[in-house]
Amino acid sequence: MLTIMPLLDDATIASTDARSSIDDVNRLRLALLRTARNIRTHSLGEVTQSQVAVLATLDRHGESTIGQIADHEHVQPPSASRIVSHLEQRGLVVRRTDGGDRRRAVIALSAEGATYLSEVRCAGNSWLNSRLADLDDDELDRLSAALPVLERLLAGES
Repeated sequence: MLTIMPLLDDATIASTDARSSIDDVNRLRLALLRTARNIRTHSLGEVTQSQVAVLATLDRHGESTIGQIADHEHVQPPSASRIVSHLEQRGLVVRRTDGGDRRRAVIALSAEGATYLSEVRCAGNSWLNSRLADLDDDELDRLSAALPVLERLLAGES
């Protein structure tokens, strides 16, 4: 059973129970990171991970300003601006002037961007599905039962 562990000092880490909990947390962290990395590796193509993340943000939240994209992606506005510029050059997003405030630009997913994002998701899902095919029915059931817990871990994330 996983146990929530506060930041630990050396004396606490020496405890067997704490060590086992730390090991479980590390195993979970590594499993999640490696799974996400493998999905990205098998699906990104020529567009960077950060660029795909911005495409996904636009798909999820709709047209957004650079500042809103930066907030969603937890990056500084200049970084978001560079990412958007690269996506715009590839035709994956469109930039237009806000009708209500001509000083403000909004960014939206283009039709090409929506298609590309769909292909990226399909490729990632295909890789994951091929890995799931290696699991037996009991493992698939346990993984399915864990999904609500994993989703709850992410609740409130943008």
